[in-house]
This record gives sequence, C-alpha cells and structure tokens, in this order.
Amino acid sequence: MLRAIVGLWMLLIPVSAWAQTPGAVVDTLQEAEDYLTVDPATTLRLLEQVEQLDRLQTPLFLRWHFIRLRAAVPTHQMETMEHSLEAIFSHHTHPYFIEKIPTAMSALGIWLRRHDYLNDARLSLECAYKYAQSDQQRLTLTNSLALVSRQLGDYEQARSLYDRAINIADKAGITSKNGIIANNLGIIELELGKVAEAEAQFRKALANYQEIDKRSGQISAGVNLLFAFIIQKQLLNYQRLYGPTARLTESFPNETKQAMLLWVNARFMQLEGHPVSQQSKSALKLAYTQLQDDNVRRLVFQHLATPLGVDVQLPKPVVVRPFERSWYNAVKACDWATAVAL
Repeated sequence: MLRAIVGLWMLLIPVSAWAQTPGAVVDTLQEAEDYLTVDPATTLRLLEQVEQLDRLQTPLFLRWHFIRLRAAVPTHQMETMEHSLEAIFSHHTHPYFIEKIPTAMSALGIWLRRHDYLNDARLSLECAYKYAQSDQQRLTLTNSLALVSRQLGDYEQARSLYDRAINIADKAGITSKNGIIANNLGIIELELGKVAEAEAQFRKALANYQEIDKRSGQISAGVNLLFAFIIQKQLLNYQRLYGPTARLTESFPNETKQAMLLWVNARFMQLEGHPVSQQSKSALKLAYTQLQDDNVRRLVFQHLATPLGVDVQLPKPVVVRPFERSWYNAVKACDWATAVAL
C-alpha cells in the first residue's frame, strides 16, 4: 500500500522538478569543455546529456552553444555550427556574448568560408581580430584569414599572413599552433604543384600534432601526408603511415577526412595491382561530394579521379556570394566598444 502511495506521489510531481540543476549542467559543460582539444566528439556527446536546453538561463544557454561550436569545427559538423551560430547571434547584445566576441566571430568566419561567403568570412574574421584578447586568439585568426586568401587564390596574401602567424607564435612561444601553420602551408604547396615541399610541411605538421596529442590535427596532417606519398608513388612510406592514420580517422566523426582517406587508399590499392570495382567507383563518387571544399576536390580530380577512372565533375570557379541574416548587420558594424567598456 505504501509503495503504491509513493508511486502515485511520484507521478504527480511535475516533470520540470526532475530537470537537471544548474550545478549539474555546469559540471557537464565543464567536462565537455575539458574534452575539446583531445576528443571533440566526446564533447558533443556530453552536450547531448543537457536536458531542456531552452529553459536554461541565458549565460548557460550561450555557454552550451559556444562549446558546441568549438567542437563542431574539428569534426566538420556544418549544420550543427549553423544552428549554434543562429542561437548565439540572437543574443548578440548579451554580456556573455560580448565577452566571447572573438570566438563567435571566428566560428562564423569558418562557417562562412566553408560555404563560399568568402568576403563575409574575411570581414567576420577581421572583426574577431579587432576584439582578440590574446596572442593565441590572434594567431588562430591569422591562420583563418590566410585560409580565406588561399581559397580566393591569393597565395601571396596567404603566405604573408602565415609569416605573420609564425612571428606571433615565435614571440609568444606558442608552439602548439605550428602544426596548423605547417599543414596549411603544405596545402598551398600542393595546390601549386610542389609536392615534395608539401610533403615536408605535412611531416612537420604531423610531428607537432603528435607532440601535443591533438587527434583532429593528426588526422588532417596524416591524411594529407598520405596523399603526398600517393602522388609521388612512395608506397612503402604510405604503408607505414596508413595503419595509425586510418585507425584515428575511422574513430573520429569527420566524414570529410574519411572521404579523403577513401580516395587516397583506393589509389594505393590500384597501384598495388587491385582493379577498381564499379562498387568502389560509386562509393568514391559519393565521397567526392563529402570532401571539405572545392580546392580539395580539384586536387582529387587532378591526381586521383583520372587514374582511378571515376567520372566526377571538376568544380567550377568559386563564386563569392553575399551572406544575409538580420543579425549580420551587427557583424558588419563590428562595434561593441561601448558595451565592452561598460
């Protein structure tokens, strides 16, 4: 009888009474943040444990989305980024947002670049640089600006920005960013047809990422280095690196890197004497659509698609589009000086 009464009493309690306490939410967010560098996929899984997100106080709501943004970048979760960007920019006058302006503008710039809003990406990143609070942030933003220049085909400007990034890193003693710089310089060399120089940069990048145990970086540099090996038909070097890189890539939720690895390994198997089946060609066609951007697709088209006999289209030249959202006017103005002073 007592058990039945207790059961009835529990049923009568409002569902909201069982919601997570603010303290429990803070603990989950802190744990999610702790995983950002070493395993952003775990960060995303932890964030999913937070219930009734829309009922959180605004600072906690914004913190959740900012952490999600930072985890979505290395895992290439573009829809997740877009959703969280809309959420945080709807509060662009809130003190918590203003405190995080460099992070907000940086994430927006990355999303805009990956969707070919290149001029707007540059504008957003320059706004982020204006409010940067540390050499670490200035270094990251300089790298992002260089990527925009590279995507626009302005390699001279990209190299100049990477030189600035190297100077910032050297003066501040920030060795953790050397991998990003080397990896991006390697991509430029690859796009300019200097494969041996690209290989040297990718080797430097991989060594740096391994030193700081950054999994997403190890995957990027590892896959790029495998690509350089395949272009040069260095099959022994390829075999040595493929195993550890494939294990990391397969366990990491980034379909763009998995797609690139599929292409590279298909060419390796062909060079080893294995014919390319129609099933493999179909899988490669799908993977082609999942590659990170048109610059990467051009490299795959140039070096892999023809020898593999896969019929894919060479990407058209970039058409820079204007980005339009009601809140984007605040980004264009980039004037939070009064709010920051207060």
